[in-house]
Amino acid sequence: MAAKLKIAIAVFAAACAFAGWAGYTWFTATASEAVSYGNSRDEALKSGRELVARLTSLDHHRVDQGIADWLAASTGPLRDQLGKTDDATRRTLTKDATVSTGKVLDAAISELDDHAGTAKMLASVEITMAKEGAAPTTKRNRFAAGLTRTDEGWKLSALDQLPVGAR
Repeated sequence: MAAKLKIAIAVFAAACAFAGWAGYTWFTATASEAVSYGNSRDEALKSGRELVARLTSLDHHRVDQGIADWLAASTGPLRDQLGKTDDATRRTLTKDATVSTGKVLDAAISELDDHAGTAKMLASVEITMAKEGAAPTTKRNRFAAGLTRTDEGWKLSALDQLPVGAR
C-alpha cells in the first residue's frame, strides 16, 4: 500500500509541476510583444477592409451622406482631398444616377509600425455599379491603402488604385 501511495504522490506532484509550467507559459505568452503586434495587425486589417469598402461605395440618392462617410473614414492627406469635393462634383455624382458598392474580396497588411500607428494594406475589391435603367456591371480593382491609427481607431490616410499587372 505504501508503494501505491508514493506513486500517487509522485504523479500528483508531476501534474502540479506541469500545470504550473503551463500556466506560467500561457501567462507570459499573452503578455508578449508578438501577441500585441498580432492583435494590432488583425485590428488594422479588419478596419482597413471596412474602410476600403466604404470609400469604394456611393449611392447617388445620398451623395452628401456618402461623402460624410468618406470623411469619417479618412484622415490626413486623403481626408483633405475628399474634403475638397465641390458642389459641381456632388451634382455630377447625383445626376449620374449610379449606386456603387465596393466589396473587399481579399486584403493583407504589408507593413505595420505599431509604435508609429501606421500600416499599409493591399486590397482586391469588387465594385458593382448599378445605374438606373441599366444592368449592373462589376469590375475588380486592386488598391494600396495607407492606414493611420487615430484616437477614433484606424482610418485611411491614402487609397491608390494599382494598375493591372503591378507587383
